[in-house]
Amino acid sequence: MTDGRQQPDESAGVVSSALDAVPEEAPPPTRTAWMDSARVLTIGTVVLIHVLAPTVEGRQIEIGSAGWWVANSFNSACRWCVPVFLMIAGALALDPARVSRPRDFYRKRWQRIGVPLVFWTVFYLAFRAYVLGQDVGPGEAAEDVAAGAPFLQLYFLYILAGLALITPFLKVITRHATCRMTLGFGVVLTGLGVVDQVVSYSGGVGEPNAATRFLPFAGYYVLGWCLRDVLLPRRWVLPVWLAFVVSVVVTAVLAAVNDFGNLGRYAYDFLSPTVTVMSLTAFLLLHRLLRVRGVVLRRWAHLAFGVFLVHGALVYGFRSTVGLPTDVFTVLVWAFGLTTLYGLASAAITWVALKVPYLRMVLGEPAGITPGR
Repeated sequence: MTDGRQQPDESAGVVSSALDAVPEEAPPPTRTAWMDSARVLTIGTVVLIHVLAPTVEGRQIEIGSAGWWVANSFNSACRWCVPVFLMIAGALALDPARVSRPRDFYRKRWQRIGVPLVFWTVFYLAFRAYVLGQDVGPGEAAEDVAAGAPFLQLYFLYILAGLALITPFLKVITRHATCRMTLGFGVVLTGLGVVDQVVSYSGGVGEPNAATRFLPFAGYYVLGWCLRDVLLPRRWVLPVWLAFVVSVVVTAVLAAVNDFGNLGRYAYDFLSPTVTVMSLTAFLLLHRLLRVRGVVLRRWAHLAFGVFLVHGALVYGFRSTVGLPTDVFTVLVWAFGLTTLYGLASAAITWVALKVPYLRMVLGEPAGITPGR
């Protein structure tokens, strides 16, 4: 029984108190050149994840063995890659200073995302059919395209395309809302994405498709802008590092539950609570670490998106030739040796392709990402 008066919402009070600590005005702008270096690191971790994915799934190695734990540890420590990439995209695309008409914005994004999306969708469907020998008929191909996942890494292009469509409208918020309000908006969107994944894994509902695949990730996109100019004070570096390490450890431990069962796969999800913490802390730490020390990596930044698009063909095309690791030593060789080899080979292919006018069109830069200032 109550006295009829509205009771205070304690959870809302906690969120409100946290947001009250955020200044209304955004921090002073910082240089964004470090994001070029961060892009290179994120693509490198994507390649590593795909190289070790079969091992984590227990192919040719026993789940729970020493070799499996090494692969699981590497994979768990790299789960931040996709969210951070999206945060970088949002940090640049949602900048209110970048003023353009929606028509002009969409035209540029079609060149940078639409053309690669169409080309690589067709390419990888053909690759599956004629190189991997999969039975990819018109019906199955149409289903995979409708799901926004025609091949290993291409779902990311569908996410970028969806985010590009709503970017002009999100920029209205970043242009006119306060820093506190924008951050609250990003937190709410991210929270909805986390809940969406919980429902999807636990209830088996809410399967993403080409039209909706981007929605759960919109929070990362907005938070990238909110955190773009936040440079960690020295006293906060250690606690943030601690949060990052703990999130990696918990992710790795959960992945072992039920022999990498449903809970383990959920722990790996880019919107699981541990990976969300890992991604936000990684973004802040990369800003702190790379703003001075990322000069060498920046030289490779123009090849990063091409490496992302190309590496899937190399990883899958040569898997039957190189085999899969079976112990700790071979896992380490795959993690360091093959990842480096595939990365360099993809970079070389991209470098050559960028010299050819028509091939340049299918290796366009992703939404919102241009060389940093």
